[in-house]
Amino acid sequence: MTARGDVATTIVFDGLTKQFGQTHAVHELSATVRPGVVTAFLGPNGAGKTTTLRMLLGLVTPSRGTATFDGRRYDELSHPVRQVGALLEATGFHPSRTAVNHLRTIAVAARLDPRAPGRVLETVGLADAADRKVGGFSLGMRQRLGLAAALLGDPPVLVLDEPANGLDPHGIRWLREFLCGLAQEGRTVLVSSHVLPEVEQTADDVLLLAHGQLVRQTSLSELRAEHAHGADIRTPHAQELDLLLTAAGYPSSVVGPGRLVADAPPSVVGDLAAAHGIAVHRLVESTVGLEDLFLTLTADVSP
Repeated sequence: MTARGDVATTIVFDGLTKQFGQTHAVHELSATVRPGVVTAFLGPNGAGKTTTLRMLLGLVTPSRGTATFDGRRYDELSHPVRQVGALLEATGFHPSRTAVNHLRTIAVAARLDPRAPGRVLETVGLADAADRKVGGFSLGMRQRLGLAAALLGDPPVLVLDEPANGLDPHGIRWLREFLCGLAQEGRTVLVSSHVLPEVEQTADDVLLLAHGQLVRQTSLSELRAEHAHGADIRTPHAQELDLLLTAAGYPSSVVGPGRLVADAPPSVVGDLAAAHGIAVHRLVESTVGLEDLFLTLTADVSP
């Protein structure tokens, strides 16, 4: 892929709302997705993620508010295939058409370089399957073909809905590295996903939705820091350090041989241990995982 560090495209949701009858699928969503990072779009089933993405791509008309790329709606873009690559569902393929002919059809309609289909098939690892009919593809191969279609115009923005669906562990690792590489090129990468352990290894920013409402927008590192649980310590003097921490006003408990956890910053634990000559073999900040954070942050959001 071509480096796109010279292209800065920001996605902005401004009061975005979609109402179906009396039901708000999305309600007053305002958020910004910045270039150069992978932004994970998270939320429980029915949270409004797909509806939001469809509004962003001009497939659903908002009840009010806007979703724009550098201030322009999708239908206002002069060359949308060259500006935004999208993968919403890996199902829009004719089963009797080969992979390369599927991409050629899109390339001709969008007036793209005739070499683009071969280039993107190579990029997503489907070059050897270029002349195979799509009807014989596995779900993971269809996902890769959908991603190839999104990349045809070498766009600075990628909008992907559950791109890891159907991929095997090797494919998921490949996708992780690929998305991070796109962001490093300066592209804007917005990815909806339910695979939280994978998101935790891939995403820089998090956009969390529940019942159509924005719960949080932040960096993943900041989110982890906010929910830090203190310190996880390994020491041959666990009982002694436990008593010292408790006496100093930091609740702690021994949770195994030579191991304790404390509701205290690691720096405090380290200083206290050093002051009393206690050897510490391991001292790390203890944080909750993204899955626990996800459940905690969405639990109290009312529809």
